[in-house]
Amino acid sequence: MKLIHTSDWHLGNMLYSHDRADEFLYLFDCLEEIVKDESPDAFLVSGDIFDVSSPSAAVSRMFKDRLLRIHSLSPSMSIIVTAGNHDSASRIDIDRNLWRVGGIHVIGTVRREEGIYDFADNIIRIGDKGYVAAVPFVNGVFMPRVNEEESPQRSFFNAAALAAMRENTEGLPMVLMAHLSVAGCDRTGHRDPQIGGIDSVPDDIFPACFDYVALGHIHRRQVFQGGRVAYSGSPLAMGFDEDYKHTVSVVNVVKGQIPEIRTIEIPPLRRLLTVPPEGADLKKTLRLLSKIPDDEDIYVRPYVVQEEDLPADASELAIAKVGEKKCRLCPFKYEKIKAAADVTLLDGISASEFIESSPVAIAERYFNALGLSENEISSYLEMITGLCGEIDREKNI
Repeated sequence: MKLIHTSDWHLGNMLYSHDRADEFLYLFDCLEEIVKDESPDAFLVSGDIFDVSSPSAAVSRMFKDRLLRIHSLSPSMSIIVTAGNHDSASRIDIDRNLWRVGGIHVIGTVRREEGIYDFADNIIRIGDKGYVAAVPFVNGVFMPRVNEEESPQRSFFNAAALAAMRENTEGLPMVLMAHLSVAGCDRTGHRDPQIGGIDSVPDDIFPACFDYVALGHIHRRQVFQGGRVAYSGSPLAMGFDEDYKHTVSVVNVVKGQIPEIRTIEIPPLRRLLTVPPEGADLKKTLRLLSKIPDDEDIYVRPYVVQEEDLPADASELAIAKVGEKKCRLCPFKYEKIKAAADVTLLDGISASEFIESSPVAIAERYFNALGLSENEISSYLEMITGLCGEIDREKNI
């Protein structure tokens, strides 16, 4: 079974105030070329279709129109899209049956009755090639504990495996789609940093009956268990600190064997540049901004490291240096140099870092600054994570 595995498109993402619509249209152009070149049996998108749970009408229309275009290129190819933590599961599920009429599977939830998950609607047959267990993001807070011997997450994926094996009476290859964090994964540049391992699972939690586990959520491509478990990574950078190659994976799955994974890089339409990469004082940073070529269409983030506070007119000074250049200026990354004795709670965090950090990340930083024990911090963060999950769930109802 030949797959294209991608995830974390984050359609509608705004890099600060800059619209990225042309970059997402470019991404779809690239995906269409890959489908035409590879002729896969299935096209998998493992969550975070959209950047926010309520995307604009224009972004929703782009997703629907371009997904239908991909389908038209290879009508026999199965397309399976699952919701991620950035998506509204209920909104994704609204058109689930309508998509299915066209041979496309867009899945927001796993059906649950009296606390028990039923995966029957999430097991999808890929012609005579194999099966995909399409599991969207499910907050661990809502996974019931089946027994004391195993975690709720392990019970959850074991139930998905049992449902897939009941369907797969011919011994065909089986693939699991999931959207979560694997313990020890590289989250460089990720906007929602891993906090104390609360939202991560061990890489052996996925039952061995699955020949490939197509993961989403982490933006950097990486593999586990020799390649049986893998993140495709986001095909576009979502921030300046994601300074690595962004790819789509082409995966050949054979029953009982480690999959063969080949990656296809998606070159950025508009690269992200930090000036200077290592940071400098404001005077030098402004001088370097003025040297950016006039016709270079890039995102630029000024990076200032100095003892003095940024002056109130720093942004105006940067705008003046950029002038009529084609580049897109973004807010400063700023680090203040000060003696350890001067450090106070949550000091040194810039406005942009604060905006991009999750509530749990801010809380962990605060608790560490207070000097709380690791056990105390973990306990508090678990409660905060649960509350955030409840809030997200209420928003999506």
